[in-house]
Amino acid sequence: MKTNNIFSFRRLYLLLRRQILSNAMSLLIAFGAVAGAMLVVTLLSGFLQPQEVSNLTGLYLTVMFIGGFVFTSNIYAELHHPQRSYQYLTLPVSNTERLAGAWAISAVLFPLVSVLAMALIVLIANLVLNIIMNVSPFYSVFTGGTWTAVKIYVVTQSMFLAGAAYFSKNNFLKTVLTLFVASMILQFVFAIAAWLILSPLDPGPGFSMQMQHMTPQLEQLILTYIPNTAKVVFWYLWAPFFLVITWFSLKERQV
Repeated sequence: MKTNNIFSFRRLYLLLRRQILSNAMSLLIAFGAVAGAMLVVTLLSGFLQPQEVSNLTGLYLTVMFIGGFVFTSNIYAELHHPQRSYQYLTLPVSNTERLAGAWAISAVLFPLVSVLAMALIVLIANLVLNIIMNVSPFYSVFTGGTWTAVKIYVVTQSMFLAGAAYFSKNNFLKTVLTLFVASMILQFVFAIAAWLILSPLDPGPGFSMQMQHMTPQLEQLILTYIPNTAKVVFWYLWAPFFLVITWFSLKERQV
């Protein structure tokens, strides 16, 4: 039987097992430190301002996003380490499996563990406050808003996965800087395009486009087609685009 050199679930499983076990201690310490700090903040909020506890969900998710982006940016740290890169690149796995393994850990396992950690923090906080103050002010983190945030994280973390494979040092900061510069360029291009398209329709001395000056076709383009296209690009094309970039970055680093 011919061996599949592109993708094998067995090889992927062994790679995932290797990556998780080799970094288990550092990951547990990091998760424990962050979870402990969040538990302290949660308990203090419950003691001092129990009416404001609903706002902590946003804090939980912010910590998950920042922590996840930093974690993803270092997912290929072994690849950029001179003494360890040869061993990593000579593993009997394909680049597709390297990509799938890193994505599974950073985009699936990390947010799942994060949400479970949030739920555990809320449970412990409720038990402590119920014993001390006879109140249980915290609600479940398993809400529609939380899962929407997780989906957004899965899409956006792909940018940092590409940065992890492409940049050799300071991956997180370089990725953030690259995204900032790219966003500035895109905003400038869109502003110039909007001015060129819409300014002839504005009779005033400034640029203050009013809906009554638009044709029905232009109004439908701006209010319907462009937002719908942006949603499709973000939810269905954004992550695959950066995953392809990641794959080619890994291919360039082959021995």
